[in-house]
Parts: sequence; structure tokens; C-alpha cells
Amino acid sequence: MKKGIVALLVVLALVIIVSPALVGHLAEESVETQLEWAADENREIVITSNRFDRGWFSSEGQHRVAIGDSAAGVRLKQDFGYDADEATPALIIDTRLDHGLIPVSSVSREKGSLMPGLGSAVSTLSIEMPDGEVTQLPGAVYSSVGLDGSLTSRYLVDAGSMENASWGRGNLKVEADAGAREISVDGEFESFTFDSGDGSAFALGPFDVASDMTLTPYGYSVGEMDFSIATIDITSVDGEVRLGPISLDAETELDGDRVNIGTSMDFAMAGAPPVGDIAWSMDMTLDGLDAVAAGRLQQAMESAGDFDDPAALYGKAERDLMDIAARGFELRFDQLDVTLPQGTVETKLTASLPESGRQSFSWTGALLALEASADVRIPVSLYEFVTTVNPQSNALVAMGFLKKNGDDYEMQASYKKGLLTVNGAPMPIPIPGR
Repeated sequence: MKKGIVALLVVLALVIIVSPALVGHLAEESVETQLEWAADENREIVITSNRFDRGWFSSEGQHRVAIGDSAAGVRLKQDFGYDADEATPALIIDTRLDHGLIPVSSVSREKGSLMPGLGSAVSTLSIEMPDGEVTQLPGAVYSSVGLDGSLTSRYLVDAGSMENASWGRGNLKVEADAGAREISVDGEFESFTFDSGDGSAFALGPFDVASDMTLTPYGYSVGEMDFSIATIDITSVDGEVRLGPISLDAETELDGDRVNIGTSMDFAMAGAPPVGDIAWSMDMTLDGLDAVAAGRLQQAMESAGDFDDPAALYGKAERDLMDIAARGFELRFDQLDVTLPQGTVETKLTASLPESGRQSFSWTGALLALEASADVRIPVSLYEFVTTVNPQSNALVAMGFLKKNGDDYEMQASYKKGLLTVNGAPMPIPIPGR
């Protein structure tokens, strides 16, 4: 019995004392693997390791996250208002990693844990401006590396303020497994406000996000993603605009060598000139998309650079678009509504394209095989408002595209074999090559 206890104590000592150095190396490799996967999944950014000092019980490192010079990175720069060759701010991540099957050194810091694994870490975040000025961000990221190399991180921030900004409590949990190519996100933030002091201000209300995604062999991820924002208030010298509530629910799944996509979205804006309050609601389903061609198309779009030349963009994506069309698909908008103070425009759309042989595929044949329908309903009060803003809209009634039915104008349209029928009236469409 005593020998057994001694042996147990020796094993425990090895786990606590010797394993940190060995596991530290494994933990370092695991973190680097996760970073490489993150960079591969987000081609807009570049992640570099500024330093990594590995000790016996703990290690310290610093990583830099910046917008890259790839085509996707250039587009992201332009979205933020930067020129393609202009320097942008970068995110600096400073990390202390306590390693060992039982990370005893972590108990000396906040949120430390003796939970078995390859390591336990805490990271602080900073923003590095192009001029070299570094500003530390609030909160910290607490991470643990599992025995299988999986990474669980939680960003925690308490309510506070700094200069012109203030924020509420935040909690964001990310679980990533580079081996299984899986990542899940679950978090919420109470608020964020920024007042420049010159009449411009930004305020974000409660924000929630949740997603569970898996990378496919085709280069994109499938799974579920939901997020919602209660309000976004933007103030400028020209006035104030309120966005929200905003919500997005998306789900993608693989079905053999096809991918199915479902998306629903709600978006509202108050005080939008010149109409006032406005809202959108959408419920879209795209089924039976060729999974391989969809992946190639995404890669082509990401590497296409600027979209200033539509012909060049189409030339880059033409083969993949033809492959997708040849395999066939079904597209449905079960809801596509726009609401203004005068009423709601209700729209339903469907389109289906049967599978055809790729060798004999032609766009003319695809147009002849396509079947589609549209059901649109516009309140009379809203239509009259539109005609006051744009008198040319009266032509829609004169040409028979809209037909009055009680308190609404309606359009029921269908397309089949090159023939468009609107409100019962046939309208042949000239198709080249017929």
C-alpha cells in the first residue's frame, strides 16, 4: 500500500513538475496551429508572431493581427475607408501561457485553473495605430488548451469608460478545434458608445451572437449562425439615424455533394430620408447548389480584386457559374417585404433550374429550362406616395404590370419556357439563339 502511495506521489510530481516543459512545447504548437487555421479561414488578415519566450512553467508571447495585402484584404481596407497601400491599425495580443497537464502556475493569476490540459492562458489586447501609438483595450481573454489541442477562449470585459468611449459588460466565448475544423461562438455585449466631441457620436445597444461552424473540404464552412443588435444610433452634423432592431439567422448544410442555404433577416431604420421609418424582412432558401463549384466560385470571387470591371469578374467566374447552373438548383424568397409608414410591399419569389448535362450546357438552354414566379402586393396608399416622388411609376399600371385589387396593387408573374406571363397577359421574351 505504502509503495503504491509513493508511486502515485512520484507520478503526481512528474505531472506537476516535469510535464510543464514538455507540454509547453505541445501547447505552443497547438496555439500556432489554431492561429494558422484562423489566418487560412480569414484571408483578409495576416497573423504574425512577434515573439514567444517559452519557460518551464509558463511562457509569454505576442502576436499581431493586421489587414493583409491580399485581394480580400484590399477590399476590407476600402470598406473601412483606407487606400489599398495605406497603413491601417493592427491588433496586438499579449499572452501568458501557463502549461503543464496541471497548470499550477496559473493559480497565481486571475481566472487561473487547475483543470487538466495542455495549458491555460490569459491575453490582453491593444490597438497599434499606423503612427506607432498603442492603446490597451479593456478586458482580457482567458483561454485553455485541451489535451486534444482544442482551444476554448472567453473574452470578459466589465463596464467602464476611456476618453470618448464607454461600454457595458461583455462576454464572448469561442471554442475552436483546428483538427476537426470546427469553431463555435457564443457571446453578448451590453453596449458601446463613442462621442467624438465635434457633433459626431455612435452608440450600439445590446448585441448577441451565436454560431457553430465546420469547415468543409470545399473551402467554406457550414453550420448555423445567429446574431442580433437592438439599436445602433449614429449622430452627425446632418442629424441622427437609428438602426435596429437587426437580426440575422443563417443555416447551411451539406447534402452529399450539394449545399443548402437558408437565411432570414430583419432590419429596421428610423428617420431615413425622405421616407422616414423603414424596415426590411427576408426569408430566403437556396437548395441543391453544387458544393464543389460553389467553393471554386467563392475562391474566384475572393481573388478577383476590385469589382470595377464586371466583364473581367464574369470571365473569372464564368466556368463555375456554368457548373452551378448545369447542376440545377431551387431558389425561394418566401418573404421579401419592405415596410414604410404608408404600408408594406409584400413579395414572394421562386426560381428553379433543373439539372442538365455539363457538356451540352448553354445559357440559352438554361433560360428556356428556367421556371420562375413572382407575387407582389403594394398598398394603394404606398403606391400613391411612390408616384408623388417618381411620377414615372404610373407607367407600371398603364403597362399592366400592376393591377388594382381592393386596397392593393398586385402583380402575379410567371416565367416558363421563355414566356413571361404578367397578370394573365403573355409577354414573350426574346432569347438569343432561339
